[in-house]
Amino acid sequence: MELSSGKINLGLSIPFKRPDGYHEIQTIFVPISFGDRIEFRFKSAEGGQSSFQLSSKNFLKGYRSRLFEDVSERGDVSKNILYRAYERLLPYFRTPTRIEIDLEKYLPPEGGIGGGSSNAGSFLRSALPYTNLNPKELFEMGRSLGADVPFFLQEKPSVGTGIGEILEPISLAKGKGILAIPDFGLSTSSMYAGLQKSLQKTHDSKVWKTLTEDVLRSLEEGLWEGVAGKLVNDFEPLAIQTKPILKELKDGFLRSGSGFVSMSGSGSCFYGLYPTDADTTKVRSSLEFQFPDMEFQTFSF
Repeated sequence: MELSSGKINLGLSIPFKRPDGYHEIQTIFVPISFGDRIEFRFKSAEGGQSSFQLSSKNFLKGYRSRLFEDVSERGDVSKNILYRAYERLLPYFRTPTRIEIDLEKYLPPEGGIGGGSSNAGSFLRSALPYTNLNPKELFEMGRSLGADVPFFLQEKPSVGTGIGEILEPISLAKGKGILAIPDFGLSTSSMYAGLQKSLQKTHDSKVWKTLTEDVLRSLEEGLWEGVAGKLVNDFEPLAIQTKPILKELKDGFLRSGSGFVSMSGSGSCFYGLYPTDADTTKVRSSLEFQFPDMEFQTFSF
C-alpha cells in the first residue's frame, strides 16, 4: 500500500473573499509522512461496465470514526470523495474498468490536514494512465473536487495562492514535527464564516509580502524559529476563541522546545516543528501526558 500523505500549512493568510464565493488564500503546503495507506487496482471490467469497490479499515477515534463510517462502504459511499472522483473519471477511461481500492484511514476529518483531498489526489494520479486525460485536464478535475486536491496531485512543498490551486514549488529543508489531533473538529465552512472577510472586486493573486528573503532563507535552512511570528494562520485566533484548550496546547508545544507552532488549515490540528536532532518520540510522550484527550503523531518532511 502507498502513503496518501497528509499536509500541514506553514502560514495561512486569507486576504479577502472573492466574487465567486471562494476565499483567496496565501499559504505554504507541505506534504508530511503521516497519512492514510491506500492501494488501487485497475482491472478489465467484466460485462463491459465500469465499477467501483472500496474496502476500508477505520482507525479514527471518537466522532471522527463515525464521520468516516457514514461515507465508507458501510454507509453511503456515494458521498465519499473517492467515489465522486470515480464518477468524474468514468467518461474518460480508455476501456471499461473495475476499480478496487483498499484504504486504511488515519487522517482525521475536520483536522485541516487534507484527509479526503489526499485520497482524491492519490486516486487521480494512479488513474491517469488508464484514461484519455492529459495532466492539465486531470488538474482541472482535481480542482473541481476540492481546493486542496491540486496540491495532492504533485505533493511537493509549494506556495499556494488563488483558492489553493495556483502552486509554485518552494525550497524547504527537511524537517520533523509532532502533530496534535484534538478530540473535536472545526468545520471549514464555519471557520471561513467566522473570519468575515470583505468582498473584493478583483481576485487576482497578489505577491505574498510575508515571504521576505529572511523567511525564505529560514525555510531553506530549517531555521523554524526564524519564521515564528512571520508565517501566521489567520484562522488560529478564531479557533482559540472557539476552543480555549488550543491555546494551552500551543503553549505546551512551545514549552517542549518547538521552534514553530501553528494550526494547520482551518483546524483543529496543531503541529510543532523541531530541530532534526530532537527526540520527538520523547517529546510526544510528554505531550500525551499533558493532554490525555488528544492524539499525537510524529512526522517528517
